[in-house]
Amino acid sequence: MERSLDPMNLADAFVGLAHRWPERPALISPSLSLTYAGLAARATQTARELRLRGVKPGANIGVGIRNNAETLVAMIALWMLGATAVPLDFRATAAERKLLASEFDLFAIIEDRRFPDSGYETIFMDGSWADQIGRHDASPLANEAEDAPALIGLTSGTTGRPVGIILDHERALLRFSFDREQDFGPVMLNPLPLSFSASRSHTFAALLKGTAVYFYPLLFSAPELAEAALAAKATSICTVPTIVRSWLDMTSGRSAPLFDSLSALYCFGAPMLAAEKLESKTRLSSNFVQEYGASFCGRITALRGADIDAKPETVGRPLTYVEVQVVDDGDRIVPANTQGFIRVRSPGMARQTYGQNTRTDSDRLKDGWAYTGDIGLLDEDGFIRLLARSSDLIIRAGANVHPAEVEAVLAGHAGVKEVAVVGFAKSREGEEIAAFVIPSGDVSEADLVAHCRTHLTPDKRPRRFVFVTELPRNSVGKILRTELRDRLQVEKP
Repeated sequence: MERSLDPMNLADAFVGLAHRWPERPALISPSLSLTYAGLAARATQTARELRLRGVKPGANIGVGIRNNAETLVAMIALWMLGATAVPLDFRATAAERKLLASEFDLFAIIEDRRFPDSGYETIFMDGSWADQIGRHDASPLANEAEDAPALIGLTSGTTGRPVGIILDHERALLRFSFDREQDFGPVMLNPLPLSFSASRSHTFAALLKGTAVYFYPLLFSAPELAEAALAAKATSICTVPTIVRSWLDMTSGRSAPLFDSLSALYCFGAPMLAAEKLESKTRLSSNFVQEYGASFCGRITALRGADIDAKPETVGRPLTYVEVQVVDDGDRIVPANTQGFIRVRSPGMARQTYGQNTRTDSDRLKDGWAYTGDIGLLDEDGFIRLLARSSDLIIRAGANVHPAEVEAVLAGHAGVKEVAVVGFAKSREGEEIAAFVIPSGDVSEADLVAHCRTHLTPDKRPRRFVFVTELPRNSVGKILRTELRDRLQVEKP
């Protein structure tokens, strides 16, 4: 009788890396630093403790702790047990955790702060956790792999309740390792939570290449992070546009790049203006890389090097092995330079979502394609230009208005530091346009009205300007446009 192979399990890859690079640093953090052998041993000890706490093969387990290093260890430990890891935003409230526990059938949530009467099962990782797992044998566990997913990743939820993206072990490994052009060097600094899909992908991709991941504490200022990166001699950094903008403010007038020895400064998670990309390449790192991706399929494009100079208004070309199409609302491919809906096939694309909470007008899976929820175009050279989220498209008097186009014009005014454009209900026109502006100097509404009159057609000009000191964002820097729209309903003109 032919013997069937056990299902693939990512934990086996890390056990293998421990044999290959036992003394090489894997994780570096203020609270926990481990070699590759130490990572495998701690994950094994953690797995034995979790098994004592009732974790069984096939169980969905939330991981909602602040410490990135312990989060990564816990995920590998869950894979050793044949369980599924569900990374959660460490800032989630008790009520949010209770809802997630119900929607994603979590057996328990691993957490490092107590929520009295939370209404869900907790595995508490307190100050005695190291002593608790230290009593366990660190030798490899017997293979408990089940045909269970490796991950249920949650979308960032800026447009509503998160969708669960199911990744099996094979697809997760492909997502983490398919791009051979990624260059991390010996030490990658990552200050972003592992509940964020792009942060997770870069972390595991770096580890699988033998790079040490330096987890900087999640609460920090931009100057502190820059100082830490330089002190640690980081060779690559993962970041988001909000951090990049703070670094650009710090380096105004600087002649040499702030990080002149980086293999790559990866930036992802939210759109950037063309001018910001050009300035980042000049003042932060000549190896600045803007990436575009989606929870359903991982990394899609990269913009770097000479391409930033030539096409800064784009997010780059599709990565090798990634197929991108732009289609109309009937799923027909549109010609080059024609706007439409972006859909993707990639090696690490999810096969399905979890439960009933899916979307029909945003990011979703359909007919073997991942629809990113973005409206954009593919130019004649194969570069992708993003125009808007489909959920953010403004329809004013029958005309489609893309917030990014209006934002780019307003950002070109010297008195505007940052801007976000949203639509709001107006009975006669359908929707009207509002611009939330963070000023960089002495600028008035009349100044911006005059600027828009010069650079925008009448149907694209904001009818309302709101001056603010900051824009609401989620944990990875995406602007919460729903919150801005809600604010408009409260603050009637």
